[in-house]
Amino acid sequence: MRRNVLSFVVALVLGVSGVATAAVFAGTGSPSGGPPGRSDKAEANEKDAGVHGGPNERFHDAGSCDLTAVGSLPGNWTHGDYVSAVAAGGDAAEIREAAWSDCGKPMVAVGHGGGPPEHALEHMAAGQAHAGKADDSASDPVGS
Repeated sequence: MRRNVLSFVVALVLGVSGVATAAVFAGTGSPSGGPPGRSDKAEANEKDAGVHGGPNERFHDAGSCDLTAVGSLPGNWTHGDYVSAVAAGGDAAEIREAAWSDCGKPMVAVGHGGGPPEHALEHMAAGQAHAGKADDSASDPVGS
């Protein structure tokens, strides 16, 4: 009988300590309910994270983004939404223009994607000039 009681007490203590341990690991340790060390800004962004396009302010200038009806795009529409809507029209030139545009990009990125950087353009021009010289010399007859 004593042995059964002792076994029961040990099982009870282990069970309760297991439940307590699980509660500690499941708890957040933060009064706000989030993981410790998070700021209010992170919590505000988390609330907006469920919104299409997220909490970022985006470039939605109707005068610049006129390749499709932007009014039909969802909420805080993204660059991908804009390009996809233009692509539905099927015009390759417009798709390329939409892809290079700032439409739907976060405001912090606007103005940074207007094509290759200047140094790349210089290298391309130098390469074309070099290719042009090679073509000219190849067209000259040998020994002239």
